[in-house]
Amino acid sequence: MSDPNNEAALAQQIGHLTGEIRAMHAAVLASIEHLREDMRRVETSSNARIDRLEDKMTDRLDAVETKIGDLQSEDKRIIEKVAKIGALGGSAGGALVAGMVEILKRMN
Repeated sequence: MSDPNNEAALAQQIGHLTGEIRAMHAAVLASIEHLREDMRRVETSSNARIDRLEDKMTDRLDAVETKIGDLQSEDKRIIEKVAKIGALGGSAGGALVAGMVEILKRMN
């Protein structure tokens, strides 16, 4: 026959172990929840950082596009001025040549 004291002691130890297992389970669940919260904070922080970087890049690209547009406009103005000066220079050169031809004709 089994000893009632041993059975009581065994039941008490089983109860104690069950309590410890429950406590460990609760601690593991709490740790997992803390890890989840940390991961959410890291994700939120990372997303915010990425958004700020995207905004900075967009601003810089917009500024570069504006500068490129300004440079293209200035380039067009310079091309127009060079063309006008070239046309005036060509006309003046042509007039000088025509004048020289007339002078040479009259000298002969």
